Amino acid sequence: MNFLGRAKGKEAKGNAAAAPPFGPGFNAEIVATTETLEVHGSEFSAPGIDYCEFRAFDGKGNLIGTKRVNGY
Repeated sequence: MNFLGRAKGKEAKGNAAAAPPFGPGFNAEIVATTETLEVHGSEFSAPGIDYCEFRAFDGKGNLIGTKRVNGY
């Protein structure tokens, strides 16, 4: 899996709320406490379906949500 990007603050909250395929579509509770959102993705050469994995973190750096979305 490859690191694809990171958003913080308002941008992270907006991206966390975005519905698939443009984001993870996290619930309102996770969106409200998200301060950092990371995106990781599968490798094109890996077997199976390609996906992006969204990881939401609170202000203390605790992982509060993870969701995989098929495709890029």
